[in-house]
Amino acid sequence: MQEIYQKIPELIENGETGAYCTVVETKGSTPQKSGAKLLILPDLQNIGTLGGGCVEAEARQQAIDLIRERTTRLLDFQLDNDYGWDDGLICGGQMKIFIDLPTSKTEQDLFDSLQRLSVQKVALYVATVVESEDTEVRVGQKRLVATNGETVGNLGRTTLETEVHQVASEVLQTNEPLLFKWNSGNGTGQISVFIEPIQSRSTLLIAGAGHIGQALCHLGNWTDFDVTVIDDRADLASERYLPDANQIIIGDIATELSQYPIDHLTYVVIVTRGHNHDEEALHAVINSEACYIGLIGSRRKIKLIFDDLIEIGISPERLAQIYAPIGLDISSKTVPEIAVSIASQLIQVRNSAKSINRLESQPKRMPTIQVAS
Repeated sequence: MQEIYQKIPELIENGETGAYCTVVETKGSTPQKSGAKLLILPDLQNIGTLGGGCVEAEARQQAIDLIRERTTRLLDFQLDNDYGWDDGLICGGQMKIFIDLPTSKTEQDLFDSLQRLSVQKVALYVATVVESEDTEVRVGQKRLVATNGETVGNLGRTTLETEVHQVASEVLQTNEPLLFKWNSGNGTGQISVFIEPIQSRSTLLIAGAGHIGQALCHLGNWTDFDVTVIDDRADLASERYLPDANQIIIGDIATELSQYPIDHLTYVVIVTRGHNHDEEALHAVINSEACYIGLIGSRRKIKLIFDDLIEIGISPERLAQIYAPIGLDISSKTVPEIAVSIASQLIQVRNSAKSINRLESQPKRMPTIQVAS
């Protein structure tokens, strides 16, 4: 998503037009869910995906035509025999995809603000008009509203903005996009607005720049975490080994962890080079506000570390909240497999509020050490 948000204002600044395609509603089984995005560049290269297959191919072709026609459109797909997967499988659901052509200075400012607020870890929502029978409300109009009170753009009618804002408060809580349909009742017609929550980006704080830390840094960046890596070895804690890190901190691991501004959006992964470093690192973050703390190691090593921390006053209840051994149980053995196991657990925890109760089953978590009270 971030690459798309960065590219749109660049295109506008250069006087170029790209097709900004967003899935705004789905019903039933579909290859992607609401909020999925695809940006088609002027050279017809793609950023993002709508799920691939025939639907994306058709949406892409229509988007290219709309670039030439300089108009927007809401596409409605029924995923039946006409829009099955390339291998012949049929999802059977429905998808609505909005093709937008952002070109205005207001839209440039909106996406610039979106990026800045994301860096500042401010949650927000973007409301986009995707259908309108009201002559005062133009399809494609957008309004960004941040939780710090900042706004950019407008939806054409203050009454509409008020209604959208009321609905958006729940959208931000559930973190689920919504296609909101509104009719003022004064004969102006129906308006459909796509309300998209954009939560503050989470920070992945990796203690240890060894092989697993390096692999996890790459996966963390790829899965939309802001990645910070801490290590006391300058030869490893470098751009050469950590090209995907947003921040690299060289120094004593425990000291740097204790000084780092850990909050409820921070995921801490402890993968240092030894037992003592791991114990010191865990001690440094155990009472922080981190929403996730994971510790690598064998069950025997983890029990020894936990026993030491209990002796100095850390409660067994707090230790029971640590993900240890870290990662989902996928029988991982190699460095890449271990990194995937950890990244999978990070994604599971991050998405749990909106998805864990909707899936019939979840990947099995590693058996956590039982701490005697």
